[in-house]
Amino acid sequence: MVKPVKKGKGKAVAPELDAEALLASARESLDRLDPSGAAALCRQAVSADASSVLAWDTLAEACLTCGEAEEAGRALHRSIELSPAGAPGRYMYLAQLSDSPAEAVGWFEKGVAGLRAEREALQQASGERSELQAAWAEATCALAVGLCSAAELYLTDLCDEPEAEGRCDALTGEALQLVSDLPAEAVQVVEPFQTRASLKLSQEAYDDAEPLLLRALEVVRRAEEAEEGGGGVEMPSLELRLALAKMLLEVDRHGDALELLQGARVEDDDSAEVRYLLATAALCAGEVDLAREEASGALEWLQSEWAPAEQAEWLPQLREVLAEAEGGEAA
Repeated sequence: MVKPVKKGKGKAVAPELDAEALLASARESLDRLDPSGAAALCRQAVSADASSVLAWDTLAEACLTCGEAEEAGRALHRSIELSPAGAPGRYMYLAQLSDSPAEAVGWFEKGVAGLRAEREALQQASGERSELQAAWAEATCALAVGLCSAAELYLTDLCDEPEAEGRCDALTGEALQLVSDLPAEAVQVVEPFQTRASLKLSQEAYDDAEPLLLRALEVVRRAEEAEEGGGGVEMPSLELRLALAKMLLEVDRHGDALELLQGARVEDDDSAEVRYLLATAALCAGEVDLAREEASGALEWLQSEWAPAEQAEWLPQLREVLAEAEGGEAA
């Protein structure tokens, strides 16, 4: 809780001090997974000091986390007005919030330009060699991910544009080259491999996609090992791991997909999509009993009163997998 600042006689209280305390409390709320509480504190902070870029950035972060996209966009715009050369991530978020693909491309280009500038600035930086190498790897991975975010637009919303394939090829090619120049253990992101593989799959170049997907899988496995050892490596998001599993199934790496999805199942056993994919991978890998168990268990859960209504869309797919598993078992 933020304590009110006492005003002494004849002394004006500096608004930035009040805002600083509010933002410290907001950060604590975010750490406690209370984004709504954090957003409320940030609103007080920007009222106390409307010139604080940090206050607007933190407000945007909190609003994005709790689904207040419109307010997050306003906060990001205000932050950029105050400091155009600030964190490039603001432009990347605005791209994701954009109403049109063309507008999103513009924001992505500005974000990528900022990421390039941050990386180039490290070439003139001084300090401990190990720290500089770590910073360089982090900046390189961030730039590669930014390029992939832009490339995704050409794989999806802008796929019908005449230059879409060429633009996507150039963006993913650069991203892949950036991370390929780093030591393998310094690469903690999967997007350069997965986005490039997605392009190759769209071109039906399965032999080109497979090694890229295996490199992404290596990143996930290193993160898993680090997590088990208490290391500080961030695990790729569940969304990215599910996308990887789907592509592994496309290139007939059924065992790898199954292993990946079993880990996802432990992490989120209330996701009908995870359970459907796991049952599918098990069936493809010849694990018929596991496929039947997962599909029947998921169906039972989805038809219970506790299952979220929006997950009912997975019922037909799960019934189909169960029918295949029971048919295979009978055979």
